[in-house]
Amino acid sequence: MDTRLLSSILAGVAVFFVLLALFPGTAEGPETSIRDSVRGWWGRRVAGAAELIAKARLELSPRTLIAITIAGPLVLGAIGFLLSPIVGLVGVGVGLLLPRAYLDYLVRGEARAADDDAPRILRAMVNRAAAGGTYPDLFAAAAEAARHRWVRSDFEEAQARYYAAEPPADILLGLRRLQASRNLRLVVDALAVSIRTQQPASAAGQVLATLGEAARANRSIARQAASESRGLRIQAAILAIVIPAMFLYLSAVNPELIAPVTSTALGQYVLLPAAVLLEIAGIVLSWRVTRLEA
Repeated sequence: MDTRLLSSILAGVAVFFVLLALFPGTAEGPETSIRDSVRGWWGRRVAGAAELIAKARLELSPRTLIAITIAGPLVLGAIGFLLSPIVGLVGVGVGLLLPRAYLDYLVRGEARAADDDAPRILRAMVNRAAAGGTYPDLFAAAAEAARHRWVRSDFEEAQARYYAAEPPADILLGLRRLQASRNLRLVVDALAVSIRTQQPASAAGQVLATLGEAARANRSIARQAASESRGLRIQAAILAIVIPAMFLYLSAVNPELIAPVTSTALGQYVLLPAAVLLEIAGIVLSWRVTRLEA
């Protein structure tokens, strides 16, 4: 098959799936105008980007992040098309995935750091509740026990907003949006339910004591999973390095052996881009399989 025809087919398929992702079908309901649909889609994108940026603790506006996610595929795709159409499609795919993958990496790092703080925070809040403390006192105890600077800052801000007579529901909603840790989100949810049902802080302390046991169990499982997956990650990293290293070695010592890949149209437009794509896919899949989390 002609490589141009193949590239056109792949480009058409990629555009089709991108359109499906951007404009998914909706269930039957009241008819809305195209302008309302576009505004709703844009609002959801901005809100999702803002929440992701907040969890990653980046000083970045949501619109800037959206602009990067749009410009990245275009720039990398244009650079790739200078080499071959298939490399251009690979560049588009990398541009679509790279910004979100980087933010997910930052969010996972924040989640691990906050999860390390969760048992200490829960223990401090339970002790303060047992001593007759109020909800602001629980926030203060959490801030004092936290070692991660963002977690400490979040609870200090929540305490200040509480004393400023802001609605507790708004305070806890804002606090939850900032938390990348699942354990801390559960803590905020427990506090929100207790406040909404007008439970005393002592009753919330009993709920938090139960959550503390679950948080400690989660941390134990996470450490065990990380220990068991470390060897698998090393093996995957070795394989990811060895294959490109062998190609570079052969290109240096015996170029004739790999000439069908580097000197022919089939190699340049099909085999080499496919090898790069498979290498990237193998690294991503290996990382996802070995990333065991509690």
